[in-house]
Amino acid sequence: MAKVKGSPVYRLKLVPHRPLKSALITLLSIALVLAAVVAAYRYAEYKASIERLSPAEAKALRGQLDVMTTESAELRRELATYQLSAEVDRKAGEELRQRVMELREEKAALQRDIDVYRIMTSKKNSNPKGISFGVFSVSPTTDSKHQFKLVIQKLAEGDDDFVGDLTATVVGQQEGKERRFSLHELAVNQGESMAATIPLNFKFFQNIDTEILMPDGFTPDRLELAVKSNARRNPVEAQLEWPKHK
Repeated sequence: MAKVKGSPVYRLKLVPHRPLKSALITLLSIALVLAAVVAAYRYAEYKASIERLSPAEAKALRGQLDVMTTESAELRRELATYQLSAEVDRKAGEELRQRVMELREEKAALQRDIDVYRIMTSKKNSNPKGISFGVFSVSPTTDSKHQFKLVIQKLAEGDDDFVGDLTATVVGQQEGKERRFSLHELAVNQGESMAATIPLNFKFFQNIDTEILMPDGFTPDRLELAVKSNARRNPVEAQLEWPKHK
């Protein structure tokens, strides 16, 4: 017997028709959107009104800016004046310091001349030519280099020239020990004029001027000098304090 296939059965749900509620929801949505737009516009207008300045306010701000600009320029001028004054004071102080050092060197040279004159007038004159060491200076140049200057002079009257040689030795400390260097060893240009014994030939005075290079860690204390005349056996010796530089 053949089976009879029936039609499918669907369940139905009844939804009440409320057109007024749908309209209210739609209107409420539109109102919210419009409110958001108005609020954004009002906020933007408020910000613009805050940022905008009235003509009087803008004029006052411009005036304040002009005053601040003028004061800034005055401060810059005052700073430049102070800097110039400080530079002038520094240079003046350096020149004064240099002059004081020169006066000390000249005073020391005069004292040496006086000592030589005393020897020359004594009964046992060991320095008949009156050989004296004049101004002695050592000025720093660059790094460990210095400019060495020494004047050797003859105080005795007479037109005869002095002929002889000079031995100069720099004595100081290095690594806690006494070290001795000849001027020839320290001279940058070790030519004939800066030989181990420096030749002398002058009527009144002779300048010894050379650039020297100090060894690392060496601190000079004094300069030992010995001048020997070709006509005499005994040399004229002296010790000069090494100039101090602050």
